[in-house]
Amino acid sequence: MNHRRPRSRARLAAAALAAGLALALAACASIPDSGPVQEGRAVTQVNDPLDLDFNPSPPEDGATPQRIVQGFIDAASSPKNNFEIAREYLTTSMASSWKPDESVTVDDGRNRVYDHQANQWSVRVNPLANVDSVGAYHPVTSTAPVSLSYELTKEDGQWRIAVAPNGVVIDDPTFRAVYSQQNLYFFSPGYGYLVPDARWFPARVAAAATRVVSAVLAGPAKWLNGAVVSAFPQGTQLAVPSVTTSGGVAHADLSSEAGQADQLQLQRMQLQLEQSLGSLASSVQLSIEGNVQQIPPLNDGSAPIQDPPVDSHPIVYRGTSFGLSSGSSITDLSGLSDKVVALAPTAVSVNAARDEAAVLAKGGAAYLVKKSGDPIRVDSRRGLIAPAIDNDGWLWSVQGSAPGGLLVSSSSGGLHPVKADWPGATAITSLAVSRDGSRVVALLTTASGPTLVAAGVLRGSGGVPTELTQPVELGLGDGTPVSVTWTSDLKVAVLSSTNGDATSIAEQTIGGTMTSTAGPAAGRVIVGAGGLSRYLVLAADGTLQAPTGTGWQTQTDKVGAVAVQMGQP
Repeated sequence: MNHRRPRSRARLAAAALAAGLALALAACASIPDSGPVQEGRAVTQVNDPLDLDFNPSPPEDGATPQRIVQGFIDAASSPKNNFEIAREYLTTSMASSWKPDESVTVDDGRNRVYDHQANQWSVRVNPLANVDSVGAYHPVTSTAPVSLSYELTKEDGQWRIAVAPNGVVIDDPTFRAVYSQQNLYFFSPGYGYLVPDARWFPARVAAAATRVVSAVLAGPAKWLNGAVVSAFPQGTQLAVPSVTTSGGVAHADLSSEAGQADQLQLQRMQLQLEQSLGSLASSVQLSIEGNVQQIPPLNDGSAPIQDPPVDSHPIVYRGTSFGLSSGSSITDLSGLSDKVVALAPTAVSVNAARDEAAVLAKGGAAYLVKKSGDPIRVDSRRGLIAPAIDNDGWLWSVQGSAPGGLLVSSSSGGLHPVKADWPGATAITSLAVSRDGSRVVALLTTASGPTLVAAGVLRGSGGVPTELTQPVELGLGDGTPVSVTWTSDLKVAVLSSTNGDATSIAEQTIGGTMTSTAGPAAGRVIVGAGGLSRYLVLAADGTLQAPTGTGWQTQTDKVGAVAVQMGQP
């Protein structure tokens, strides 16, 4: 197996550029000295995503109520010293009770509307996303403005905010500069894979490592509960509520519950924190109630796979051949190719070992094809969408018109229902299982239009998938979505039809942000890829297209189906 094993990440130094960005942000934070209540100003775009400490101004002597409200919102962009500057805009009582970490409302920074009646002030913002109290990022599902209320009073002769909502409001460019995405890691239930859980925390603050370790100990995001596991014994907390870092080593002292762990579990605990801390530390030293633990690293045989890659050569069905494509030639997959070709497939998914495939045959039935034995017809329902396969050997199938009828099957026979709670879903267009088998994404149709959701996979005895967790909604690009695929362990890409033959592709980080680009003409199916391309698109004319520069390049033609790869051997 040539899968990627976990390793520490390199640290980047960018102090000079961060300082320049801080000056640019400080220039944006000025407040007019006079004038009527009016719409907020447009925010200068800052394209560099490097983290920095934003240094806002404290309240001026004799500042007006409007300046206090505006200044407070600007100052709350800086988490430095526990939002020290922002708290200066609050009364003494409010400063001690305000909870800035409860939420972050990310807006576009434009058209903020300030209004008031007497000492009651309101600020209307246009939200783009929200970050909850555990750092999970959620794109908004509604573009309706949100109104925030503030009450002002005089304290020691100066206007101060006596009542303010918990949380902070921050424009998108500043958010990307001041906050950073930190990927927490948990394990698939069998400890075979590391599974990321993206969170957003203030960057470049002294407590960054403590935030990350505390978040890992608190467990995964709600939608991943049961789909992933933590190596830490239940109830484990920090014995000392601070993680210190020196010489690239993070020192974490754990509570007595951690003493239940054997050496293998301790090794997994250490690895889980090392990968979660990322660039914040190169290694982790664990203690239990002050007793330093000597923990050797996991050997290659025990180490989980992280972000399994796929082959740089696509697997295609072309003419009378099925296999790895390289230009005009195709290399067969031993024991599979002839069987797949005989089914005249319209969709294929191949497991990492390349000894099993899920096939949607020309007649519309789903088959499980194995290297040994004949293909097994596992689902004959009408209107099946492209089936998926996971690396535990389960074929996933569902009818496009019945999203609640999700089934799994294996070579041992029998169909097993998977409970899927997709509120309001009337149809399903595309389903994709993550390469680690712990999550699925689905393109659904609801009364309000198309939606993209992610859910965790709960498994029962023998590893059979039994239920999906309550889904989270992800962002969608423009147009009508037609196909979704995993491009990494944390990103999915959606191919959508826009005007005529035009298409677009939106790549979404689960728990993070989204980027969009133009797709190839008449694109129909998108699959994750390896090498220089993160994805490939099969067009209606049978050409397989790869992004190149600002356009698309044909890789091969006369393709009847391109396979989803679940990894590589």
